[in-house]
Amino acid sequence: MEIQEFVKKFNFDECVFNLLKSIEQDNKRIKDIIINKYLENPISSNEEEYLLNYFINNSVFSAATVANPATSVVTEFLYAQPEQIHFIDQYFFESKGGKAINSRLFCVEKNIHELIETQLQKIKKRKVLIANLGGGLGRDVCNILSKYYQDNENIETVVVDKDKVALKRGKRIAEAGGVKDKIEFIENSFMRYKPSKKFDIIILVGVLCGLPQDVCVRILKNTRKMLNNGGYIMTSNASIKMLEEDPFTYFIMEKITGWKIVFKTEEDLKEIIKKAGFKWQKSFTDDFGFHIMPIGLK
Repeated sequence: MEIQEFVKKFNFDECVFNLLKSIEQDNKRIKDIIINKYLENPISSNEEEYLLNYFINNSVFSAATVANPATSVVTEFLYAQPEQIHFIDQYFFESKGGKAINSRLFCVEKNIHELIETQLQKIKKRKVLIANLGGGLGRDVCNILSKYYQDNENIETVVVDKDKVALKRGKRIAEAGGVKDKIEFIENSFMRYKPSKKFDIIILVGVLCGLPQDVCVRILKNTRKMLNNGGYIMTSNASIKMLEEDPFTYFIMEKITGWKIVFKTEEDLKEIIKKAGFKWQKSFTDDFGFHIMPIGLK
């Protein structure tokens, strides 16, 4: 099938057309394999491997996803677009899915700021304690503290992640933002982490997307133990709207690079939050509605 016919058949946008044209000019066989795979036509194991290697060798985003779908390298790459990139990665930046990741960061930061202000009003006799768990370098808290709280002595934050490279970068970002004294970076699995103090806000964004609901409940139950009474948890999950409105990007993510998402509705997330022992407060989304961020209260 020719590219124009394929794009028209599935009502794909110009972004998909441009990607496939660029791939065709570089390697027509890869273009044909992609289209056949999307159409669910049989392709050989050799073709599968050839396709995967092509994406690994020509896309930073794809290579990072194959190595570890949950790594913060994937999202960080989308936050800071390099000046010179391969056309596959250019596609990810221009796709709705890529733009939604950046929008998610903006919306998460806005709501973190609101939660901090709420807790600063409630807690007067000690510092407000914040934890970013499993969030890589903790860009959201680095940005918020740098923008609003450089001179506020009533906030302490920890960032807990297994990725020591991400944490090292987080330290640099915190220092550049003038908040290195407010953030402690801890190399550990947040599921094994035993804090010496309980927190008033926990951020758990980008962790649950690939997990079934029962596992999400267990994770949040464990996280709840780390919260003070009156503390808030903010988490996130991809919405089915991502699949409905940007199916080709998700096709690449799942069928080529192996990143499978367990899409959840707001009702699913309400059930998870409540089963984990929290009181549902609200949810918000990125500007595309591709990510739902619920907030629960202990």
